[in-house]
Amino acid sequence: YCTNYNLFGMAQAVELREVFEFLKADRDDVRKMAAQGLSLLSGDAVKLPALTSLLTSDPAMIETLIGLLSVKSHTTLGDILTTFINCAADASCAEAFSRNRVVQRAMRLLDALEASDLSATTLPVYKEMTLMLLNNLTASNVIAIQDLLQLEDEDLAGYFVTRLSMLYARHSATEHVSEQRDLRKWFLQISLNLTRTPDGQRTLLTEDWPSQLLETLNESPNPMLRFLSAQCLNNCAATPANHVAIVESTAVSAILRRLSKGLEAQPTQMVLAEFLASMMQSEPGMNCLEGINSRRFLVAVAEGKIDASGGDEEVRNAVDPEVAEFIKHHILPFLDEIQDAYMQEEE
Repeated sequence: YCTNYNLFGMAQAVELREVFEFLKADRDDVRKMAAQGLSLLSGDAVKLPALTSLLTSDPAMIETLIGLLSVKSHTTLGDILTTFINCAADASCAEAFSRNRVVQRAMRLLDALEASDLSATTLPVYKEMTLMLLNNLTASNVIAIQDLLQLEDEDLAGYFVTRLSMLYARHSATEHVSEQRDLRKWFLQISLNLTRTPDGQRTLLTEDWPSQLLETLNESPNPMLRFLSAQCLNNCAATPANHVAIVESTAVSAILRRLSKGLEAQPTQMVLAEFLASMMQSEPGMNCLEGINSRRFLVAVAEGKIDASGGDEEVRNAVDPEVAEFIKHHILPFLDEIQDAYMQEEE
């Protein structure tokens, strides 16, 4: 016989392995109490190291948790996801999870949740928690990023990224979503994690993500979503090899427009300016900036002036002084140099 009190007391003491055994019990109420005990432990900063140590040293414990990472185990799913999320914040544990294919299992769970008939109150919670798990894994472990990219499998390469893009688009079309549970921020945060690696940047730029990011940047009323989208594009722009794809996506003109019209406040303003500075590091990027007469707009921004033309209904923000200085010192000198070079060639 098992109760919340004695089970959690056992977990608090030393018998963590026995708690995992309870997760395999035939009775649903016993499994649920064991899952609750682990969930509570994982949320305790003092006791968490004992749990992560067990998980990193014994793959069988991870397999036990993975076995309950399923819609069929919906009575324990919330607690199991909580345990995974909290433990994945530990880099060593995240690596152990990746070695045991938790990323792949989480993606399958996400698809299963999309097709499930769980209640309208429960389903969004489980979706958000699954995305939080993927975020924690990819934020702290390169193996998890590679698992999500699937580049080692020629047939599946980019499949998970495509799925995330499709799910993001589906949630973007949901008008009644609240900012408190806007799942799009987690999709974008995962994408941001992927763009911290060259492979992740290339994969995102060859999928549907550039158009999704630009649509969010141009149309979302949520400043956090616009900030995350700008960060993703900025990370991609930091690699000159990506500039041809970025130019083809029309991101440069869209970002120049938002910066010059004051459509973003800090910290997004600086991210947009950094993006343009990065685009100066390649010939395609410089040609693009010249082709849209960016210097005229950027000189005005550096002087603290906002382009009020066009009748946009969006809120206009003053140019942040740090952004103005950044443009003066890191962008305009390059544009001046390019213009002088072209003048000399014409002479």
